[in-house]
Amino acid sequence: MNTRKTIINILKAIMRGTLLLSMRIDKIFIHIVYLFAVVWVSIYVSLKIEETLRVVEKNNGVLESLRIEHAQKTSELAGFDRVSTIHRMLEDAGSEVTFPEKPAAHID
Repeated sequence: MNTRKTIINILKAIMRGTLLLSMRIDKIFIHIVYLFAVVWVSIYVSLKIEETLRVVEKNNGVLESLRIEHAQKTSELAGFDRVSTIHRMLEDAGSEVTFPEKPAAHID
């Protein structure tokens, strides 16, 4: 019966807020608040770091696909350095542009 009465008294003290005062927590209350703030800031910074790393990983994927696309375009452009390729492309497009038959006499 004594244990039951003790539990009831502890629950009443918790509800009234006197439990912390009876344990002399008021002397270290500022330290508890400071610890809470430090833990909260630590969690917040950790979440921000994780978010930044997620964005970096996503951007690395995009960057890699752009590198592949750049390499493909560079390879494609390397094939355009031949005159015959350009001439064939102009004919396929139906262009009337042809190579000059004689060199230019005067350049403006």
